[in-house]
Amino acid sequence: MTDREQRGSRATDHRRRDDGPRRGTGSANRPPEPSIPDDVVPQDLDGEVRRDLLTLDRTNADAVARHLVMTSRLLDEDPALALEHARAARRRAGRIAVVRETAGIAAYNANEWTEALSELRAARRMSGGTTLLPLMADCERGLGRPDRAIDIARSDEGRALTGDEATEMKIVESGARIDLGDFDKAVVTLQAAGLDPSQTGTGPARLFYAYATALHAAGRTDDAVTWFMNAAAADVDDVTDAELRLMELTDPEGFAEHFGDEDDDEGERLQTQPAEIPQPVAPEPVAPEPVAPAPVDSEPVAPAPEPVVAELVVTEPVITEPEPTAAATPTPNEETDVTGESAGDTLAGGYDAILCDLDGTLFAGGEAIDGAQEALAQVTAPAYFVTNNASRRAPEVADHLTSLGFTAQADQVVTSAQSAAALLAEHLEPGSRALVVGTDGLAQEIREVGIGVTRSAADRPQAVVQGHSPDTGWAQLSEAVLAIADGALWIACNIDPTLPSERGFMIGNGSMVAAVAHATGATPLVAGKPAEPLMRDAIARSGSQHPLVVGDRLDTDIAGAVAVGADSLLVLTGVASLADAVCAAPDQRPTHIGADLRALTRPAGSSAVGPVDGWTVSVDDTVIRIAGTDGDPDALPAAVLHAAYASPRLPESAREVTFVVDDDTTAAALKRYGVDSDSVSKR
Repeated sequence: MTDREQRGSRATDHRRRDDGPRRGTGSANRPPEPSIPDDVVPQDLDGEVRRDLLTLDRTNADAVARHLVMTSRLLDEDPALALEHARAARRRAGRIAVVRETAGIAAYNANEWTEALSELRAARRMSGGTTLLPLMADCERGLGRPDRAIDIARSDEGRALTGDEATEMKIVESGARIDLGDFDKAVVTLQAAGLDPSQTGTGPARLFYAYATALHAAGRTDDAVTWFMNAAAADVDDVTDAELRLMELTDPEGFAEHFGDEDDDEGERLQTQPAEIPQPVAPEPVAPEPVAPAPVDSEPVAPAPEPVVAELVVTEPVITEPEPTAAATPTPNEETDVTGESAGDTLAGGYDAILCDLDGTLFAGGEAIDGAQEALAQVTAPAYFVTNNASRRAPEVADHLTSLGFTAQADQVVTSAQSAAALLAEHLEPGSRALVVGTDGLAQEIREVGIGVTRSAADRPQAVVQGHSPDTGWAQLSEAVLAIADGALWIACNIDPTLPSERGFMIGNGSMVAAVAHATGATPLVAGKPAEPLMRDAIARSGSQHPLVVGDRLDTDIAGAVAVGADSLLVLTGVASLADAVCAAPDQRPTHIGADLRALTRPAGSSAVGPVDGWTVSVDDTVIRIAGTDGDPDALPAAVLHAAYASPRLPESAREVTFVVDDDTTAAALKRYGVDSDSVSKR
């Protein structure tokens, strides 16, 4: 429970149920969490990281801190358990960048490449910066996409790295070139890394090892032996197997006698060299050293004398963010790639469930949005319909969807009314009474969790539950105000200020909640998006491990996805426009963006927020300049958002932007994405 939620419910503390977990601090809809020894305390976590947790309520912050400490302690000895602790921290604090970064590092260390890539991208979207790029590139190698790792390394951001991050990126790039069979280029890549055989320590040892690996792959065995010797001499902490490699190259018979065939696969052996990852969770009393991630195919570096011909291969830039690390020769896992970027894959094909918003995403009022039915019909992942609208029950919603041409069953529908009822049941004893401001459907959801319903504050209800109803007026809102002023707990099904319809935007539940808040000075607990209860309920209902959240609102759908650590697709068919997305706060930034639901059926690369071939986008204050006529129009929004999110020149306070284009074709493409002609000018 957040501080705000605690304030909103302080008047009813004495009426709450104490015999079960509460959503704000615990586990109502969370999977079981790994146990933590009693001697692990929040104070073990680095002070700077603990300050990042101050936005959480104290109980939750302490739990997150202890999970982060355990992640750090277990990272080397039990990567799988370390990842479980990192996941537990992420479920509790998915909006905090350092938590997402730690989850990404733990997933990387456990060879969960897809999950690592998703978490690191989220961390970068939230915090900015480029230090995670090398680790992200290595995840691409782990997914069997070395070409994408090279794209990241050769992008403007990759080339701008300095110090240890730059060296790590070169190690990863060299390994990727080995993966592709470009052995000479792998050697040349590391020759610019400042090879100095007089250096010692983990960093130089890994660099020398990677360089020796590249030399050996290129057939230069004598040079490889020299640099494995340099690596062994520098490796004071014994982080590489340089001595074994030397034995293998200089005494193959003795090596075979001792180790048999277990190291025949050079690629696998190279993976065993860990890369040092920056420790986001550096609990002082815990592991002093940074996280040592999973192995890499190539690692070291050496000042090479004879430069081999090196072409600088410039390819499409990378999609997002990671941390330095050493790669491995992992097995591709195209099917579960959360970004869905593998060649020929559709966006939806990279996820195991689609959690889809309704109003403004599937339909507007009584009309289906163009292309929505066809798009969902082509998606093989199960779809769940997640709505903030509490006015109708699940069977009614399913019937409405069916009447519009969608395939839907009641158990695929997750409503904020259901989540509000579950949230209420966590705070009140069975047999208590709640005043309902909303439809009879909402009232029935409340009854089904064992709570009585009233419509009058005169009945002295212990709680008020407020959801959308077209019949809500002054009289109903006044009853709510009276009950809340008398100490009732207040739960809002959602706080959407508007509701899309075929006629335009109408007043939403959030606007009526604001009226009650203004009259009472109270703050409600919120069940619907962007708060976590509804999203957690939807994920639990679907049983998904890698869901994609789809919606039209940045402040609810996308923010809700960020809150629970899920990827998201923003569709421009409802509330948000492309200009709105450009100005989005870090915790409201989508992973993908598309004109409508048909983005689900297209290659993920066209919607993933990242660099795009054919479009050149620059940002200067609130002016977005777009050039290129041969770019894919479907990918234009993704290119625009990538430039905006990566640019330090876009003011944080920007609420409006102007687009400057070269031609009418680009102007027409922008209009398709909701940008009006007044916001577009031609050079």
